[in-house]
Amino acid sequence: MRILHYALGFPPYRSGGLTKWCVDLMVQQAKEGHEVAMLWPGKMGIVKKKTEVKRQKDVCVKEQNLQSFEVINPLPVPFDEGIADVPAFTANAGATAYGAFLDAFLPDIVHVHTLMGLHKSFLQATKNRKIRLVFTAHDFFPICPKVTMFRHGAICSNVKNYEACGVCNATALDLKKIHILQSPIYRCLKDLSVVKKLRKKHRDDYLSEATVDDSVIPVGTVEDYRKLRNYYYSLLKLMDMIHYNSSVTRSVYESVFDLPQHCLVAITHADINDNRRIKEFSDGRLHIRYLGPQSGSKGYFLLKKALDQLWEKEKEFCLDVHFRPIEMAPYIEVHPRYAYGELETIFEQTDILVTPSIWFETFGFTVLEALSYGVPVVISGTVGAKDILADGAGIIVDDITSDRLCNVLKNLTTADLRKMNENIVRKQPIMQIETMSMKIETDCYGWNL
Repeated sequence: MRILHYALGFPPYRSGGLTKWCVDLMVQQAKEGHEVAMLWPGKMGIVKKKTEVKRQKDVCVKEQNLQSFEVINPLPVPFDEGIADVPAFTANAGATAYGAFLDAFLPDIVHVHTLMGLHKSFLQATKNRKIRLVFTAHDFFPICPKVTMFRHGAICSNVKNYEACGVCNATALDLKKIHILQSPIYRCLKDLSVVKKLRKKHRDDYLSEATVDDSVIPVGTVEDYRKLRNYYYSLLKLMDMIHYNSSVTRSVYESVFDLPQHCLVAITHADINDNRRIKEFSDGRLHIRYLGPQSGSKGYFLLKKALDQLWEKEKEFCLDVHFRPIEMAPYIEVHPRYAYGELETIFEQTDILVTPSIWFETFGFTVLEALSYGVPVVISGTVGAKDILADGAGIIVDDITSDRLCNVLKNLTTADLRKMNENIVRKQPIMQIETMSMKIETDCYGWNL
C-alpha cells in the first residue's frame, strides 16, 4: 500500500512528540513493505507565491528510505505561539499542484498529523479522489491556536466563547519571523550553538508564562477566532476517520466538535521496549523524577509548590529535573537534557515519576517510558496516558492541586512503591510499535489484515 503522511517535517528540522511518533510509524510501515512518504510545509517565497509540491531527497531512518515532498508556499506554521492574522492562516491555494501530486503518487491513505500549514484544497483534492483521510489528534490546535488551552495557570475558561483569544494570541509570531523559521537557511542554522541559545531563551520565557499580559491590545476579535475555529472544523469534517490517542483527547474534541467517525487507539513509539523488572527501593531518600519542561501547563510549578510544602515537613527526598530551574530549591538536582538511550540509567535512579500536568495532555510518552522500566507513576487526571495504567501501577490525582499532590507524596511509603512496581511487572501492558501499527491500520485505515 502507498501511505502518505502530512506532518511538520523530518528531524532535525522538526522535533517533538508529534514528529517522533509520525516518523516512527512511517519507519514501521516501511518495514512492513508499504511505500511511505511525508508531505510537509516548507519554504514561503517572498516574490514567487505559487504553491508547488517539490520532491526532496529521501530520508533514511533506521535503514528505511522515506520519501519526502516539500510544499512550497504552504500556509504559515504558527507552532504553539498563536495566530494574529487569521486571513493569512486560512487562505486557500494550490489545488492544481495538489491534484497533480496526488495523481502521481496515488496514495491509498492520507494520514494527517496536523492542520498547521495545510491548505484546505489539499484535503478537498484528496476527498475528490476518494482517498481515505485519517487525522490523528496529537494536540488541540484546531480548538486553540495556542495549542494548550492553558491560561494564567489553569485550563482556559473562555474556550467556547473566544473572549480571551484576542489577548492570548498577542504572543503570535509575525509573518516575517515565520517566513524565516520555514526557510531553508533556518534549517541549516537551527542547530548552531548561538541559535540554540536564542531558541532556548525564547522557549524558557514563553513556557514560564513570562509573556502573558492582559493589558495588551487584542490582535483579533471574538468573531475572528470563531471564524478560525469554524474553518478548522470544516477541515476536520473532511476526514474519514479521527484517531484519538486517549479518552482525554476524545472528550476535549467532543466538547467542541461533532465528529462521529472516530476511533481510540493508544500510542507508543519505537524506543519503547518491555524492560519491566523488580526494582530495589531504599528506605532512605525518595527519588522523584520529573521529565517535562519548566512549564506551567505541564505542572512543573505546581509540583515545585507541593515539594516546597513537603520540604517544610520532611527532607528525605529529592527532585531530579533536566533543565536549569528559574528558582532553585535545596531538594532539586539538575541533570542535562537526555536522549532515549539514557532512559535505562535514568529510571534505575528513579523511585517514582511525577507527571502533574494541569492542561489536557493528549497522551504523555514519559508515563509509558517509566512503566516500561517498572517505575511507578503519579499523574494528574488530565494526562491521557492514564488510560493505559494498570490497576495498582500508579496513582491518578484528579483535580490536582499542590496540596493534594503534597499529601500523595508525603504518604507514599517504600511498601507502596514495591507494590506498585510488582503490579507493573505482573500486569502492566507495554505496547510495542508493531502492535500499534497494526491497530492503526485496522482501526484507522480500515484495512482487514
